[in-house]
Amino acid sequence: MKRIFFTLLFFSLFIVSCDPKINERAERYSVQTCPVCDISGKCRTCNGSGKCSFCGATGKRISSTKNYTGEGINLVDYEEDCPFCKTSGICSHCKGEKICSFCDGTHKVSSNWSFFL
Repeated sequence: MKRIFFTLLFFSLFIVSCDPKINERAERYSVQTCPVCDISGKCRTCNGSGKCSFCGATGKRISSTKNYTGEGINLVDYEEDCPFCKTSGICSHCKGEKICSFCDGTHKVSSNWSFFL
């Protein structure tokens, strides 16, 4: 009985996987589109603002240990220099230009991407 059940299950899955409509699905990723920016070509890290999103363009970050649940640890907040923008407040990915620095805002892969492919 178990063999018949598994045999029928196997053949039904095989028949479903041979459906030609499955092969007609649209691709999820296109080789010609830039994987770093959004469709409009804006920088995804700063959402097109040109400001560092890690420190809020202040150049300083506040690190905290308040969410740490271990015992014997002092719970503190301390201010440190932002390691992403190096205290400049400018987005480290687009250098403040607000567009993707990899594809120059075109959202298309150019010839200089050949070493990535």
